[in-house]
Amino acid sequence: MFSKTNATSATTKTPDMTKKNSAPRPASSGVPSILAADLVITGEINTDGDVQIEGRLDGNINANTLTIGENGAVNGNIVASTVLVRGKVSGNINAGVVELAETANVQADLVQDQLTIANGAFFDGNCSRKSKPSAASSSPKTTAKAS
Repeated sequence: MFSKTNATSATTKTPDMTKKNSAPRPASSGVPSILAADLVITGEINTDGDVQIEGRLDGNINANTLTIGENGAVNGNIVASTVLVRGKVSGNINAGVVELAETANVQADLVQDQLTIANGAFFDGNCSRKSKPSAASSSPKTTAKAS
């Protein structure tokens, strides 16, 4: 369409756009990625950041912090540092902290270190701790008598 050539542009090198960008991924900004209520994702999500699901995810997710909204749903496995469930989960949850709000509907097996279940939440599954209690907290206290 354009046939005019510039003599200086003919000698300039154009960058190779086929090379992958090797720059490191930016650090999380603290603002979650939000999957809207009208969004349905089939597949896997992997992120170092925070995710808020208001729609539906049919697949697995690996995130730092995951919040599932009241109308949100996850059908798959969840791996995260912190999981806050207000909606529905079917699958498995593996997290350091799991909180089930009063509107939660969870049919999953939980592996966690800290679990909070609000009055009114529905939970059907197995629950186990990631770490064993420390020996100091499980052993009976002894007192020494002075003579």
